[in-house]
Amino acid sequence: MSSDSDRKKPDSTEPAPASARGQRSSARVPSTWGAARDALAAVFNLEALLRNKAITSSTLLDLLPELRASAALLHGAFHPEVAGDAVGSSVCAHADLRLADLDALLDAIQQGAADRGSLATRAGALADDLEASADLLALLERSGAPGPTEVSLALVAREAARMPGAWRGRERVVKLDEGPVDRQVAADPVVLGSLLSLVVACVHEAGGDDLVVRVVSEPEPGFVVEAASEADAALPELPMRVLPWVPPGEPVARRVAANIGAEVQLTAGRGTITLRGVAR
Repeated sequence: MSSDSDRKKPDSTEPAPASARGQRSSARVPSTWGAARDALAAVFNLEALLRNKAITSSTLLDLLPELRASAALLHGAFHPEVAGDAVGSSVCAHADLRLADLDALLDAIQQGAADRGSLATRAGALADDLEASADLLALLERSGAPGPTEVSLALVAREAARMPGAWRGRERVVKLDEGPVDRQVAADPVVLGSLLSLVVACVHEAGGDDLVVRVVSEPEPGFVVEAASEADAALPELPMRVLPWVPPGEPVARRVAANIGAEVQLTAGRGTITLRGVAR
């Protein structure tokens, strides 16, 4: 299947670490995870193909066996038995619902549905949801065996948009309030930055459009994500990559926080990350 270079992202080659809390580690070896990423890329490419008027219906039908093979691979990658625990299983259950929608979409193509624009929109939404689900599982896995290092909270916030990782995400521009003190903590900056991005996604989904990320130093270090006020107008803007929000995002945020010795609180239009016993 031809690839759309603007949508497809590189495969993740990072192995999934075993959980530091004695939970069952993922059964997905790196080669399987990479194959799942290829299958996700095929779903994104399907949207592009449907929107391309030069691609005929007969060509789409020729590609259906490959698309169905990708869908079958994703069904296996999101199987609850490899999720590790109840939170991971909830992510797999959500992905399974979206995969049923993908199967129905492929059936519609096979039956010659005429409204390709509508089908393309459905394919794009499904690809976003499935990718977000994969990214949540990857974050759960990494947070089970974090690699702490000494890092400043302000740096974590600034670098959250450029954290290495598998996801593409969506860009949200937030205000950044670094606070008066640059607090050092012992934390895995990739996991903590990814958690911050996930909390931003959760608060945005709850109705927060113009958000500020505040770095908190006292009494315990962490972050606050909330609606920006007029007093925040002069703060610098921070483009941040965040995951498309899916329903399991909130329990995943709480579990990831617990895995790294932190606590997440999410209320209407506000989210906090509090780090316990990691200040330097």
